Amino acid sequence: MSWVFGFTGTSLSPALRERLVALHEAPLHRAESPTLYVRAGGLRETCFGGRLPEEPDGGWLVVGLGIERHERHCTFLDAAAWQQRLAQSTPDFAGLDGHFAALRWRPGRVEAFTDALGTRAVYLAALPGGTAFSTRLDWLAALCGGEIDFEAFGTHWLTFNQLATTGLIRGVRRLGPGGHATCIGSRLTITEHPWTPEITEKDTGGRDFARALSALVRPKTADRRMASLGLSGGLDSRLLLALRFGRMPVFSHVFGSNVNPDVQTAWRIAEGEDFLQYRFYEPVPDAPTCLALLRSQVAQTQAISAASSAMGLRYYEKLHEKRLVMIDGGLGEAARRQFMNRLLQRGRHALGSGNPAAILPYLRARRADVFNADVMATMTQGAQQQIAALWETLPPLDVIGEENFLDLLGVRTRLPNFFGFEQNRLDGIIQNFMPFAQPSLLQTVFHTPLALRRNGRLFRLLIRARRPSLARYPLVKNGIRYPFRLPTVPAYAWTTLKKTLGLGYADPTRLRFLDTVKPFVLDAVHSHDVRTYAAYNHARLLRLVEGFYNGKTNLAPQIDWWLAFEMWRRVLSV
Repeated sequence: MSWVFGFTGTSLSPALRERLVALHEAPLHRAESPTLYVRAGGLRETCFGGRLPEEPDGGWLVVGLGIERHERHCTFLDAAAWQQRLAQSTPDFAGLDGHFAALRWRPGRVEAFTDALGTRAVYLAALPGGTAFSTRLDWLAALCGGEIDFEAFGTHWLTFNQLATTGLIRGVRRLGPGGHATCIGSRLTITEHPWTPEITEKDTGGRDFARALSALVRPKTADRRMASLGLSGGLDSRLLLALRFGRMPVFSHVFGSNVNPDVQTAWRIAEGEDFLQYRFYEPVPDAPTCLALLRSQVAQTQAISAASSAMGLRYYEKLHEKRLVMIDGGLGEAARRQFMNRLLQRGRHALGSGNPAAILPYLRARRADVFNADVMATMTQGAQQQIAALWETLPPLDVIGEENFLDLLGVRTRLPNFFGFEQNRLDGIIQNFMPFAQPSLLQTVFHTPLALRRNGRLFRLLIRARRPSLARYPLVKNGIRYPFRLPTVPAYAWTTLKKTLGLGYADPTRLRFLDTVKPFVLDAVHSHDVRTYAAYNHARLLRLVEGFYNGKTNLAPQIDWWLAFEMWRRVLSV
């Protein structure tokens, strides 16, 4: 990721400075004084810095992208635009799209800012005499001991993603959405502003949504880079593709084997619609390479995905080499009423009650059953506390309605705690953004009637209006094709039936990856470090690992998830 790292306080000792220098990579920007150490680095296109005007000892840094939406296109903020904003006494980020973390310092005072949705995060930790700060949690963990806070980690592991924007390491605090942290000497103050839209169905035809999204899929850069859309068989990228036609050249990219239905469908679309598509696929590499890729990924994303997912997320450098800006369809479900429908359909009574213990089962996700009873109890208690705290910050359910409540809940939790972690990693590899994850676009979502948002109806209407030929190609979900015309419920029935009949595509990557790293996994599970790690139920973990490598392939998901956690734990304890 493009990163910021440093310390501010009453004094910077030589010993602390030596520790700081040893942790970070080669920087692009630096500043230092007897009380301040600041470094920033990563990708030049997503890492900006400079001096504050009329402040000889002041400076600023930004990592990520600031996006300004215009009538027919969008642009990225350059260093001059960032400097202008950060030179203001109170920086104005209202109306600014993008994902970014900013830092500003003057003698005796350091401030950190995060974007409205909290997609980029800043972590802060109290040290003797001051505060350490970074966009890299693993680097702060090295300063603070790296002990996982299992109460905070509860929803990160037990539910679809973490529900609170809190730090996962003891002694480390995370600056969340719309955040502003001020460090003066050894004193730290923090304010946050959870994003809340105006909710009114005034955009009856979805025209504001269509105009905003059309502009966001057409970035214009100062160096005239072309944009490439990550295309799959899903509805979200199909809509982005439909809106890309007409005013700019169309490029897309796809990752994976040519027998994958997502890849096949994307390829058929590119051939049929006559535009350039890049396809990247390589076999699972040798064990050292697999483990190096995994280590790098979990260090920056905090084990939000199973270990083998690192195999599908290793091609972005190739896009950057082609001088492309990457557009991704992440968070599209926010605009088609797909967030937390299990809670709406099966747990409506629990939703209405607001009881965290009743709500939690409908948010659960299966990963790996490897922790002991005490840790599971701690995580469950922490998860319920996060649910209760989150419910307190949301508009009343009976005021905005169940579906708007769940969509806002999804935006507030899914973006910073899932998409955001991967976004942070990508910022160090390629200039990229998610059009669906921009505050100005999300505001239009909550202006659009629920009848248009449900079942992807607005998406299908816009695709047929902007590029009717794209409706000829089937959609793909979980490796199974289904007709474009089918709304959500019939599509679910279709894909479920085909999966039951064994007609879906089974990606072999997970099994190949786990077979490749088998010596490491077996060594790890029998190691003294794992056997004595207090949080594990080692007997159960050993049965899972040995059972899988003795032929019980149904255990592969649990081994895959445990390996991601174990590697993350090792990264933190270095």
